[in-house]
Amino acid sequence: MKRRSFIKSRIVDAWNQCIEVDYCNQRINSERSLQASFWSHLNDSLPTTRRLFIEPSVTIRSRSSIKRIVPDIVICNTKEVISIIELKYLPRAQPKYRKDIENLAAIARHRRQISIANDRFKGSEKDATVYSLSERILFVWAGVHAEETSNRGALFSAGKRSLADCYLQLHAVTQRGGNPKVFQRS
Repeated sequence: MKRRSFIKSRIVDAWNQCIEVDYCNQRINSERSLQASFWSHLNDSLPTTRRLFIEPSVTIRSRSSIKRIVPDIVICNTKEVISIIELKYLPRAQPKYRKDIENLAAIARHRRQISIANDRFKGSEKDATVYSLSERILFVWAGVHAEETSNRGALFSAGKRSLADCYLQLHAVTQRGGNPKVFQRS
């Protein structure tokens, strides 16, 4: 996948560091601590022109409903959202993809209608910006989980078309008495 190769390589490197440095040293014990570790490694590797948002609210309006999605991490360049990341922490269980992939696919389908704002409710404004979603956005699902017993790692039909050529999975498969196996799927 050539799409967003710079940000993809930074995301993969940050994931590997997160697992090797923090998970393997028992510093990650929840999805929140996974999020913090991953954010920290990713933030350290990016230029200052990139912005990372943790759990921004994304609203999708259709004729019949309003859907609110809260992705774990959103990465922006100076003008647009270039990556949206969903994280899962289930070290004793098989990974759960369905809801996250459905959410990522919904965002992908409605990307022209969505923007993320960097505004404050109170305090001084430093850099209030509204970020549209890039046409070349990279969607990522990353999880710490036990070994899968079926091939659920493939894209579900709900997201297959919307996420084609713009989706990456990162895995850290836990093992009894050893470090996790880390790999990726596109």
